[in-house]
Amino acid sequence: MTENTEKRNAHVQQDRNRTAEHVHSQFDNIGLTKRNAEYMFKFSQALGNTKLKDEQKTELINQMVQDLLTGQKSGKTARNLWGTVDQKIDSVVNPPKKAADPITDYWPNAGYNTLLFFTIFTLLYGVTALFSKSAQATTMGISGIILSSIIAGLGIPLMTVLIAPGVKHKYSLPIRIIFIAAFFVLWMAVFFVAGLIPHAINPILNSYVYIALGVISIGGSVYVKRRFNITGGLF
Repeated sequence: MTENTEKRNAHVQQDRNRTAEHVHSQFDNIGLTKRNAEYMFKFSQALGNTKLKDEQKTELINQMVQDLLTGQKSGKTARNLWGTVDQKIDSVVNPPKKAADPITDYWPNAGYNTLLFFTIFTLLYGVTALFSKSAQATTMGISGIILSSIIAGLGIPLMTVLIAPGVKHKYSLPIRIIFIAAFFVLWMAVFFVAGLIPHAINPILNSYVYIALGVISIGGSVYVKRRFNITGGLF
């Protein structure tokens, strides 16, 4: 190693040390305990290696400092609040997805359930008709399947809310059970009405077409579920 290289390396090391001292000084004399200041220093260094924008990094650090200053009043430390520096960095870079709420996310849930029941009906009728010629007479037409799927899609999220734990319910359990029973009676009535729809607008499709539609709707169900982080369901 030449003398010039050694000087260059020494100069780079000095710059790094000065940068580290500057970053560390940002958390001194602002009211943080020594341990919390050290945590923020290490976190800031690790955060610098992420792909977050500078504005996001600054906003995050400022918010964490404020949370620490508040938490210190009740004896909390950075480790209590966020775990290790690595754990905090991981939660920042890979934030946990918020589970879909059947109340606030009603329409995504309704769409998912509509696709889900459309999948079930088309595959059920398609496979049954494929292996049994007599089943053709009881196969539901495509318009009836769509109508039944929409009713199920719109109703199931509401029924889920009625029995969801941790929700402040407006009605007592017996009343909610009556609502659920009434929905299923309505749904069965829709099945009956669907069978009365004229074949001109409610044609019974080929069993292979039903199966193909069912497979395609599986892809739609998977997309909606992942897009809106919907919990539960078959796909």
